[in-house]
Amino acid sequence: MKRDLELIRAILLEVEELPIGQFLSSIEIEGHSDEVIAEHVRLLEEANFIEAQLAHGRSNFGALQVKAYAITRLLNDGHDFIANAKNPTIWKKTTNFIQERGGDVSLAVTKAVMAKEALQLFGLN
Repeated sequence: MKRDLELIRAILLEVEELPIGQFLSSIEIEGHSDEVIAEHVRLLEEANFIEAQLAHGRSNFGALQVKAYAITRLLNDGHDFIANAKNPTIWKKTTNFIQERGGDVSLAVTKAVMAKEALQLFGLN
């Protein structure tokens, strides 16, 4: 599976709307299977973007995968990411910049590019 920045953005937008004390145990995003969404939830939890409880199980081939999840909140790094990513201008400029230079970068680089684009948008750079 390839990490999908658009899917990460969509998941974080859903989590941002989560009321305090509530949790998400299912997210539906058009064009993405439950398994791919669950794996991206795991990636976001590993990156400390969200707080989540993950239930693991084995696939038909014995690989460990996320079978269920409960997202309880957006963490500070997740808030920082989505604060810039939800701005359509910043997101478009960021994704264009990344695609023009090869298309695959880490979340840390993506965050840095978004921060640069946000600073430029607001005339601070």
